Amino acid sequence: MDNESLTENKNTSHDQDLEAIREYIKLSLKEFRVAGTAVAVVKDNDVIFLEGFGVRDAEQRKPVTPDTLFAIGSSTKAFTTMSVGMLVDDGKLDWDAPVETYIPEFKLHDKYASEHATLRDLATHRVGLPRHDLVWYKAPLSREEIILRLSHLAFTKPFRTTFQYQNMMYLALGYVVEKISGQSWEGFVRTRILDPLGMKRTNFSVNESRHNNDFSKPYKVVNQKIKETTFANIDAMGPAGSINSSVREMAQWVSLHLSKGKFQASSLISENNVRQMHSPHIIIGPSQDGRILFPSYGLGWFTEVYRGYQVVYHGGNIDGFTAMVALVPKEKIGVVILSNQEHSVFPTAGAYTILDTFLGLPKIDWNTILKGKIGGLITSMREGTGQGGADRVPDTKTSHELSAYVGEFEHPAYGIISITSEGDHLYIGYYHALTKPLVLEHYHYDVFSFMFSEATFGESDFPQYFKVHFHSDLRGKISSLAVQFEPSLEPIEFVRKTAAQLLNRGILEKYVGEYDLAGVTVTVALRKEAALTVTVPGQPMYELLPISDAEFGIKGLPGFEIQFVLDQSGACSEAKFKQPNGTFGLKRTRNTPSW
Repeated sequence: MDNESLTENKNTSHDQDLEAIREYIKLSLKEFRVAGTAVAVVKDNDVIFLEGFGVRDAEQRKPVTPDTLFAIGSSTKAFTTMSVGMLVDDGKLDWDAPVETYIPEFKLHDKYASEHATLRDLATHRVGLPRHDLVWYKAPLSREEIILRLSHLAFTKPFRTTFQYQNMMYLALGYVVEKISGQSWEGFVRTRILDPLGMKRTNFSVNESRHNNDFSKPYKVVNQKIKETTFANIDAMGPAGSINSSVREMAQWVSLHLSKGKFQASSLISENNVRQMHSPHIIIGPSQDGRILFPSYGLGWFTEVYRGYQVVYHGGNIDGFTAMVALVPKEKIGVVILSNQEHSVFPTAGAYTILDTFLGLPKIDWNTILKGKIGGLITSMREGTGQGGADRVPDTKTSHELSAYVGEFEHPAYGIISITSEGDHLYIGYYHALTKPLVLEHYHYDVFSFMFSEATFGESDFPQYFKVHFHSDLRGKISSLAVQFEPSLEPIEFVRKTAAQLLNRGILEKYVGEYDLAGVTVTVALRKEAALTVTVPGQPMYELLPISDAEFGIKGLPGFEIQFVLDQSGACSEAKFKQPNGTFGLKRTRNTPSW
């Protein structure tokens, strides 16, 4: 460790405790089937424990070291709130100013929340939005593109009433940092936090980690066996969870918090802002354990009263990794546990076990407690999966031939679902979250189901089933589909996307001209952006929306359509104007120029 880092005190008065922790970790790796972990304990500004256990590469048996890089997932969020706090100290931001003050493009589905949501609201997960994680998970979108999609996402709770964990609100906080500082979020965190702390190897992308000579591969447990999985690149969502670090460098981060914003006699952030980060801002809910009281969320940190002590912590989960950073500010104790197993309870169990040790509390078997909780959850999910067909109506048929369901369906925030066919099966593809199309099985009527053999769209011990409900419009054509991608909401509707060929300028030009409607001239024109318009004297100009090869809806007039009639040569000589009170013929009288 360099001279500017924390003191690594190997000759402590805690030798017996540290040896017990060492043995506990070794046994826990086997018990939880974790390939590898690294652990740091900071007390009174000394690093009294700093070790790696197990392997960072199971195939080549490369050991974990205190310098091994792991993804820390959502433990990143505290770096983002500290960045905001620093800009508050600089007089450039205000925790309680509306977000739209700093980024006018920030718009939410709820108008009041959109206009009144503050930086503090975003940081405390109390805006009213549920997770909506499939909007961004592995999506090739920029931060700005994700922010522009927020207005299309439904709320599940009234503004400022309920804690609902929301990653995209942290992306928005990072975006504010970028706009106000003139640096990227990564650049700001690097220059204002990481460099002063000497966190030189900490980075912001798994792509960068893989070029390092000491990084961990990602793993998960499948059928009780440790199996390597794929890295998840979430660079765009960086402010919510993309940091990768080692326990040696995370110990510096912990020390900054335990020292109330000071490091090596330098003040990086005001004590007031550190206190605000650590203070409860919204109650999460009733405690599920009598030893843990007042579970709450601060600014980028969870807070609770644990057996009489305030504990400030944040975990992190991303494909193949689980992390835990926990602090007891009053006692100046900090614990960092980084692991290379997805959705592992070991970092949480380990953190509480270590805190019990250094707080001098009677020991609790946290491994058994948390294994029981996660085991009960898995059992419940498996039982739920087994009941998935309980409401199935047998011996039903689809309302259309399979070819009628084929196409692309789009949601303005969630993106595109594609339905394809091969043989006698339909397949579903989701443009960013699925690595390959999955088979759709007919469930009943116009409902199909598909199975993820992947958790968080990665492989797991039990499958996840989703139902897809296709809907027909008044013409009897498949016009949309709905999938319940957000469990707390009604199914998300994806509307059939216009086929690209229907917007081909060469095809659309065939319909341009003047048409006679009972002595009234109706003009169909083509704009430069390959959009047809229709104009009737005395009425506004309307845009035509492609439905099929020669059929168009009229934007803003539900139930009104125009169908162009082509002769055998492919030329258009007439059209049919459909409206709620009937269908009227239009004879083409002459061509008109395009715009």
